[in-house]
Amino acid sequence: MSNKTLSPSSDTATGITRGQATKLVEMTEHGLLKSPVFKGVPTEKVDEFVKGVGPKLREAFVAMVEARFEAFTGRHIIPVDYDSADAINAAITENDFGSKYVSVDTSKIPLGGTGQVDEEVHEVHFGKRMYNRDLPEALKQRGVESGFKLGFKFANFLTALKFALKHPGKQLEYPLVILFYDVNGQLCYLSLYEDDGERDLSVNPDNPGDYWRDYVRFLAVPVSEPLAA
Repeated sequence: MSNKTLSPSSDTATGITRGQATKLVEMTEHGLLKSPVFKGVPTEKVDEFVKGVGPKLREAFVAMVEARFEAFTGRHIIPVDYDSADAINAAITENDFGSKYVSVDTSKIPLGGTGQVDEEVHEVHFGKRMYNRDLPEALKQRGVESGFKLGFKFANFLTALKFALKHPGKQLEYPLVILFYDVNGQLCYLSLYEDDGERDLSVNPDNPGDYWRDYVRFLAVPVSEPLAA
């Protein structure tokens, strides 16, 4: 992934252009026209196929391009509905974790937002042991280095769960962690990790002196940097 800034500025165009989208479609068209699987098949039969599967293939193609682009940029757009009923417990259930160790009352975990929002999530990897007390400033600086004026902060609890739901395979590769404070001001952590090939969840109180090993990645979002319209 490029280290160049991904944060928008007032004088920089953002978003995919019609020309870029057309180029992707033209590349796909070229591949289909060269494909041997359609040769020798009556055009009427191919037309029946296209009409039958076209809408679903369109959705699959867009989703594939989006996923490849997110992997390329390291910038993941996670839809979060903060107003949905019992949002945190519902997201835990949706994830269908192999095991859950939740020793924090979920009713005391702040949602961190309102309404329906597209959160911009980044995985931050420091490649060294990181202590809880150092992480807020380290995340801020990493965000500044990535082009976000106010830096990064931890993603909130619900966003982390929605990230896990969208990318279930990631925690099988490396642990994903956030720190958060409950409504009583107690420092806690959420850890998404793998054990015996299963996706597991751990939510527990923590303290500033604890640390995370060098292979852990932290889920972060830009501070006060809303997505461009």
